[in-house]
Amino acid sequence: MMYNVANCEEIEVNDLWRYKVKVYKDEWVQQPLEYGYTHYVMGMNAGIKNGRYQIADSMFAAQCNLPTTIECWDKDSTVVDISFYGLSMNDDRIFLPEQPLVGRSSCGNLSYMDGGTNTVAVNPGRLGLPVINYVHFPAGMKQTLHTHPSQRIGLILQGSGEIELDNGKFFPIETGDVFVMERNTLHNFMCSKGEDVMLFVFAPDSGTGPTDEVNPLKVRTYVGQQRV
Repeated sequence: MMYNVANCEEIEVNDLWRYKVKVYKDEWVQQPLEYGYTHYVMGMNAGIKNGRYQIADSMFAAQCNLPTTIECWDKDSTVVDISFYGLSMNDDRIFLPEQPLVGRSSCGNLSYMDGGTNTVAVNPGRLGLPVINYVHFPAGMKQTLHTHPSQRIGLILQGSGEIELDNGKFFPIETGDVFVMERNTLHNFMCSKGEDVMLFVFAPDSGTGPTDEVNPLKVRTYVGQQRV
């Protein structure tokens, strides 16, 4: 199951994970985020500011714990605020993607599937915590059918196409759309309009991430040496 989220619409998710999705778009908005838990924010031609950074008229993904305000200006601005109840991280993170280079076929640091690439925009602080990916699908791509074990919240940053669902149904996507995909939805992205598609995708859980045992600091720490 998939559906779009409209301006000022709120979606409450009460499943294995509990969080709220709210969308601001297509009008002037200056909205403080509710303080007290972690927010995951995706923006397009929008702004975000707090006591540590101020971003204006940009694409961005962020993890926020400090008192933070988001800003939209016009019909081309979109912000997706995901309030993750019960989670309070001890850091703020901001990701600003570079504009794609002309003639460059890959926009992400990692290979995904069927020619797609991605960059982990907001890394999970620990294995299993939420994650935001910055994803690039090339024009003409028809993805392999697949599912995800958790919901996906997407913001289309560039391009148009469609997502093939069950029973011959197709879910159209265009720049500025915000979608919710329920977990275990069988689907495949199709870049069938002759355009590359770029998007941010939030997931409430991550299949990778650091642990106390697999700790990037610890795995490069060697003990057992002796002084001569």
